[in-house]
Amino acid sequence: MQYMDKLTVVLVEPPGDEAASVTLRSATGEVVAFCWPCDLHAGDRIDNRLSTLEADVRASYCSDWPEDEREALSTEWIERTGPHAYRGRGRVVDQAQGLVEVNGFIIEMNVPGGAYVDFSITRLDVGR
Repeated sequence: MQYMDKLTVVLVEPPGDEAASVTLRSATGEVVAFCWPCDLHAGDRIDNRLSTLEADVRASYCSDWPEDEREALSTEWIERTGPHAYRGRGRVVDQAQGLVEVNGFIIEMNVPGGAYVDFSITRLDVGR
């Protein structure tokens, strides 16, 4: 499964601090996540499983919507809205575990159902 891929730590700011902002790179994107306690260093490889402090998640579309509308709303994207805050759309890869994939990142969220979900995350965290 793709969500077993590792993420690369690109930057830890401030370095050596107990709590830090960590820039992570997947095969297709980059995000900045909160890390506490943080013992990571640039170049480290970590499990591809991020968590959220708080997330608002809803289905991108309903199953009875026309195919062209469902297809248009099945595009993954993520946009940074604050230091560790994001909004976007991702594909549900494991409904039972609440796992959503977006741009190569696996994020744990409370998934309401559907193949794709729209989300708003207050704080993205490095999973531990």
